Amino acid sequence: MSLSFRKNGILHNPLKSWELSDGGTIAIYQGSRGHNPDLDYIVKYKTPKSRLRVPSHTHWIVDLIVKCEHDSEEVGRYVNEWLEIYEIMEPFNSVEERNNYELIYNDYFTDSYFSLDNLGAFKIDFISAMIELFIKCEKQAPGAFMFKNLLNLVKSYCDGEKDFYQVVSYSKRV
Repeated sequence: MSLSFRKNGILHNPLKSWELSDGGTIAIYQGSRGHNPDLDYIVKYKTPKSRLRVPSHTHWIVDLIVKCEHDSEEVGRYVNEWLEIYEIMEPFNSVEERNNYELIYNDYFTDSYFSLDNLGAFKIDFISAMIELFIKCEKQAPGAFMFKNLLNLVKSYCDGEKDFYQVVSYSKRV
């Protein structure tokens, strides 16, 4: 499965990739934005039946909303645990650290929230890997908050405090 892509005539190869339970792969590529462009990265994923693509926040957010409709307490706990991790997670300190990173929380969330795997389109290992990588990325930019706000909105949805439209419309801006 090729994880390379061309943009503006330049071949981009993954810096690091992780295999998922459904045979798909998540990979990071060198980015160029933010407070520290050398440590910036782009997340892409590929399933066995799809092309390489950048994950849309709206897709996995809607998937969590679908899961929430079946088990709001479990999804609420899931998101709340990620919010707790958000507070302690640190940004990368070096290019080497970023390029050798191993997903720390994926096994825990996959084991703890396996009951959510059969709800919605995405497996928990995919959503957890996305959340972990997006938190690390947001932490690279001092004062950044939009991804954390998105997690808080999903939690509020699970608690019955926000509606579908509020969460989805915000996910389109992140």
